[in-house]
Amino acid sequence: MDAMPSLPALRVFAVAGQTLSFTRAAEILNVTQAAVSHQIRVLEEQLGVPLFQRTTRSLSLTVSGQHLLPVAVAAFEQIERAVAGVRRSQAMLAITTTASFGARWLAPRLPRFAELNPEIEISVRHTEATLDLAAEGLDLAIRGGLGKWPGLTSELLGSSVTMPVASPDYVRRLGLSTPSDLAHATLVHDGNRGDWREWLIVAGLDPALAQYGPLFDDENVLIEMVLAGQGVGLAVGSVVEALLAQGRLVALFDRQVTLSYGYYLVYPPGALALPKVAAFRRFALAEARAGHAGVPVSGTSPHDPRNAMA
Repeated sequence: MDAMPSLPALRVFAVAGQTLSFTRAAEILNVTQAAVSHQIRVLEEQLGVPLFQRTTRSLSLTVSGQHLLPVAVAAFEQIERAVAGVRRSQAMLAITTTASFGARWLAPRLPRFAELNPEIEISVRHTEATLDLAAEGLDLAIRGGLGKWPGLTSELLGSSVTMPVASPDYVRRLGLSTPSDLAHATLVHDGNRGDWREWLIVAGLDPALAQYGPLFDDENVLIEMVLAGQGVGLAVGSVVEALLAQGRLVALFDRQVTLSYGYYLVYPPGALALPKVAAFRRFALAEARAGHAGVPVSGTSPHDPRNAMA
């Protein structure tokens, strides 16, 4: 197999062939005109054919040059695209979180992160499925649970502080004024019945009440059901802050309960060596500490298999 010609010389040829000017090629490549002429001579010697026809006033391609130029240009364009893709992947921060957390906690904060870190692009994947971060090409995750995922580092963003909420009409219809009135209400569940069971125990009520009521796997659907006056749901102020302010929902009994799990920032060991991961960690922890809108609860218990990550 014949040896490949010089790549630097091919690069110079691609630019000079497109511009048909050694002077212009030198400006584009930020080298001297003499350097351009030298690289072209090197390439022609390696190929054993002339690539340009030179006159005192013009420069044109030979037949060999015309055959080589489009291939050389396309090759370097492909290399440039590949290099740009590699650079973007290094700057792209890939995160996974649940749909409700992503929509109600993460998304409102991303503009602030972008303003502070304009060089970092973010890709967010919303899922509650079991994930292998490395296999999925993900840098970090935000998940609800007890903070224990084998082989991964986890840092608490916030505990799950919940309160019962209902529509004003539903409160009036059922006359909900004390926690004991929940015995006559429909409890709406998100993920499983563990949240309501824990809340009822802390409130001194019969946890068996949590055995009843519709069950949804999406907190957003739960909120819509409560807004429609179909029952009482558990939520965090950050999740329903705007709805409470608008009067579309009412927080009941002035009773909040901190559940036994929370939301965690989860990442592989050594991930903080990547500046993009370190930057997001600093930002997320600062946002959680500042408590701009609190940290929402997903409604899934720490024992729910959807909280697992490989």
